Order: sequence, then C-alpha cells, then structure tokens
Amino acid sequence: MKKKIIFGLSIFALMFFFGGVYIVMTTETTIFELHRLSQLHRTVALRKDLLLSIKKNQDNLILRNRHFAMEEASGEQSMTAIVEKCFACHPSSPFRDKIDSLKKQIEGYRVLIGAVFAAGPGSALSENRTGAALTAGNDLIAKMEGIINVTSAKLEKQEGAILKKINERKTLLFIMVTIGPFFAVGLAFILIRGLTRPVNSLLDATRRLKAGDLDHRIQGLHDEFGEVAASFNEMAASLKKQMQEMQRTEQLRVCGEMAAGLAHEIRNPLAGMKVSIEVLLSELNIGERDRDVLAKIIEQIRHIELLMKNLLNYARPVAAQPAIVNVNKILEKTAYFIEKHPSFVSGDPRKQIIKELDDNLPEIVGDPQQLQQIFLNLLLNAADAVPEGGKITIKTSHDKEGKTIAIRVQDTGKGIPAELKERIFQPFFTTKGRGKGTGLGLAVSKRIVEEHGGSIDVARNEAGGASFKIVLPVKAEDQGGQI
Repeated sequence: MKKKIIFGLSIFALMFFFGGVYIVMTTETTIFELHRLSQLHRTVALRKDLLLSIKKNQDNLILRNRHFAMEEASGEQSMTAIVEKCFACHPSSPFRDKIDSLKKQIEGYRVLIGAVFAAGPGSALSENRTGAALTAGNDLIAKMEGIINVTSAKLEKQEGAILKKINERKTLLFIMVTIGPFFAVGLAFILIRGLTRPVNSLLDATRRLKAGDLDHRIQGLHDEFGEVAASFNEMAASLKKQMQEMQRTEQLRVCGEMAAGLAHEIRNPLAGMKVSIEVLLSELNIGERDRDVLAKIIEQIRHIELLMKNLLNYARPVAAQPAIVNVNKILEKTAYFIEKHPSFVSGDPRKQIIKELDDNLPEIVGDPQQLQQIFLNLLLNAADAVPEGGKITIKTSHDKEGKTIAIRVQDTGKGIPAELKERIFQPFFTTKGRGKGTGLGLAVSKRIVEEHGGSIDVARNEAGGASFKIVLPVKAEDQGGQI
C-alpha cells in the first residue's frame, strides 16, 4: 500500500509540475508571438507612412508653390527617417538588399524633387525635371503599394495563424483548468478508497470477531494490509483453538470434580467389600479353586483402590510443602526403593540403574514428597519398559548461569512411537496392557512439574528407548525451609 500512496503522490506532483511548465511555456510563446505580430503591424504602418510621404511629395510637385515646397522639405525628411527605421528593423539580408535598393531609389527621387524646386517655374527645364520626378514618384508609389499589399496579406495570414494557436492554447488551458480538479479528485478518491476499503474490511472483521464469529476470515487484501489480514486470520484461528481448549478444560474440570466425588463415595464401600472378602477367605473352609477366585477379586479391588487414589490425587492435589532440597539425594533414595522392586529382583540377568549425577548440582525449592512421586513414576515406567538385562540411566546437570537444573531418565526399552508423544501426558492414556496401568502417573507428574515452574518432555533415546527430561528452576534459599 505504501508503494501505491507514493505512486499516487508522484502522479499528483508530476501533474502539477508539467501543468505549470506548460502554462509558463504557453505564456512565453503567446507573448513572443504577440510581440512579433505587433512588429509586423509596425512594419506595415511604417510602409504606409512612407507611401503617404511619397504621395504628398507628388502632390507638391503638381501644385508647385512655395508653401508646399516647405512641406516638401519636411516630406523628404519623413521619407529619410522612415527608411532609416526600416534599416534598423531589417539589419540582415535579403531584406537589407531590398531596403538598400529602395533607399537608393528614394534618394534619387529626392534629388529629382530638389532639382524641380531649384528650377524656375514655367521653364522647359522645370517641366522636364517635374515629369521625371513624377515618373519616379509614381514608380515608388506602385512599388510601395505592391510591397504593402504583399506585407498586408502575409500579416493577415500570420495574424490568423497566431490567433488560431492562441485560441487553441486557451482552449487547452481551459480544459486543463476544468478537468484537472476532477482528475485530481478522482485520483484522490481511488487512493482514499484503496485505504478505506481494507480498513473497513479489517474493522468489519474485528466486529464479527467481537460478536463471536471465530470462523470469519479476511480475504482479498494485499501488501501491508494483506499481512495484517493474515495475522488477523491466524489470531482468529488461535482464539478459536483456545476457546475449544478452554471448553474442553472446563468439561474436564467438571468431569474431574464428578469423578473425584464418585471415587470418594466408591472407596468406602469398596474397602468394606475387600475386608469382607478377606474375612471370608480366612474363616471359610472353601476349596482351592474358590480361594483363587476370591484372591483375584481382592487383587482387582486393590487395583480399583489404586486407580481411585491416583484419580483423587490428580483431581484434588495436595498443597505443596516447599523446602530447600537436594535433587540428587531424592533420586538416590528413589533409585534405592526401585532396586528393591520385584521387577528388578526377578529376572536373569537383572536390570540395572546407572546414576550419572552432577556433584555440583545446586539446591532448589520444592516439595520433596511430590518430587519423589515424579521420579518414582518415571522409574517404574522405565522398569516396566526395559527387558531383562536392560538399563535405566539417571542423569542430572545444571546450566552455566545456575538458573535451572535438568533431570533425565533414559531407558533401553522399545521407546514411545512418534504419533503418541503428544498424548503421553494426557490423563488416562497408557501404553501398558489392560489392567497394568491407570494412565494417571505421567499426567500427575506433569502437573507437579508445572506447579514447580518447570517443564517435562519426552524424546527418543540415542541408544533406543525413551528419554524423559525434566527442567526445574533454581530459587533463592529464603523461599523455602531447610529439610
């Protein structure tokens, strides 16, 4: 859009520039042509004055008296002055040659006039000189009339052409003055429309978004407005996704509260059932087959109790008790318990836990019980994932600034498929077989990590298997109490 604005302003500037140049050039050309036309009129007037002067001298010759002789002298001076002006107007050839010839002819005519008036009136010599002077004067009159006729014809033709051009320029200037503002207004309208149309489109889109229409998208905009429209469309899509997630979160919250309430109500009757069956199993004299059935019922009840416990922990988490803790000590304690787990004791060769703990790991502020629960869930999952003789590696490290620590739990199992990585931390999702997992261990662990201001993610281990990484912030000592 910026390019269009610059282009429009450039057109405005060029239009006024060339319009101004044309007006100035037209004015100068018109003034020059009018000046030339004035000179042509002056030339014709001079020639007519010369013709009148010659005719006056001819009249003096005819009348031939002393009074007119004095006027003749004035007429001769007038002819001489007019010829000098012609020399001044036409200093170059070929007009100079013609004027020079005319001047010589006029000089001869003056000589003849002077000779006539020098002779006595009535003498034969005077008559002869008068006839010669009249003949020369008539020739000059004929020549001057011819020149004046030709000049007048040219003047009329040039005057018509000049006036025609002036009228054309006047018409064009009138058109420019008349149409120019409309053209400027039209160009301004196009530029303003190019600005207001995208702005109106964006304004309409924001109003529809405000009204709750998250499916509306802006189409057909380009340049900078196109980038704004693309950002708006991305924002609308993001808002829609967040609204859906919020609705889903609200639904999960309601379902969690209902599930927690149901779990609480189910636990007491379930505990009574388990105790009753255990009493029956210990007091009744029943067969081995029936004992196995009751034992399996007790085992399933215990599994349901564990599921209810995990569900209550997830839905109604216990408030954290922060303290300054050493993560390496918690990991060593948790690893010690895991090594006593039946999955480690049984099997040949036995599974191994490799500890690569950072001796300079800074202490952090956290709930030691909840952190141990996180590590216990990860190590139990790893123990179930690795085969006999498999390895589980625990690593700790910290960044150079000492602001965060990292805990990695890696195993040599089958790993987690890429398509399941996004779902691995969702509640009730498990990759274990039916009846072997609740699907809440990793979900609870993720919640605890995030409550501690950290993050947890999973990736594929270079040696095969899964690699869980936990990043926790290091906080000041005065934010917690000593363990």
